[in-house]
Amino acid sequence: MKRVKILVAEDHEMVRNKLIAVLKLQELEVVGEARNGEEAVAKAKELKPDIVLMDLKMPKLDGISACCKIKKFLPGCKVLVLTSFEEDELIQDAVSANVDGYLLKDVTPKELVKALMDTLKGGYPLDSQVARKLVGKLKIKKKNRRAIIRHGLTSREMDVLKLLAEGRSNKEIGSELCISLHTVKYHVYRIMKKLGKSDRAQAVIYAVKCGIIRKK
Repeated sequence: MKRVKILVAEDHEMVRNKLIAVLKLQELEVVGEARNGEEAVAKAKELKPDIVLMDLKMPKLDGISACCKIKKFLPGCKVLVLTSFEEDELIQDAVSANVDGYLLKDVTPKELVKALMDTLKGGYPLDSQVARKLVGKLKIKKKNRRAIIRHGLTSREMDVLKLLAEGRSNKEIGSELCISLHTVKYHVYRIMKKLGKSDRAQAVIYAVKCGIIRKK
């Protein structure tokens, strides 16, 4: 049987070492470790793992952006999120980035190993708290629910879109939402792509006409 190659991306050294120890105890092959998002992307390119165990909030490049980059050049690689954060927008953005599962760090070693194996078999491990939040996000106002779902806009993309409609710059949006300039640009790109528009102004006008956002 082929040995599963795992890359662990976690910026906290103690947590990273603990995860690696747990995986090795289960005779799983940890081919590499990364301390930030940029390193995770570089290591994935070099080592070509079967699965990346990914934290979300890391320096230099966040886990969601790292996932997008990894999926682009390694479409067959699985990315299983293991994080302390369960904010709605992070969950939505992770799902939008095509992660293959979302777990919180209070998971037991046994549950973690099972989740890894399930992910590799095509399953989608999802923490129960996260699942409840995803269901809760369906409670959007009836007026614009269909338009948002039709275009596949995430919670974070909606936040960015609303600020675009207010005429905010990328820098101002980043400051308001506490995200990097790179992440803002990525969200703007995704919004324009999903709405089928070539610039931000057209995207805002279209979003207002569709009822996705309200004009102030």
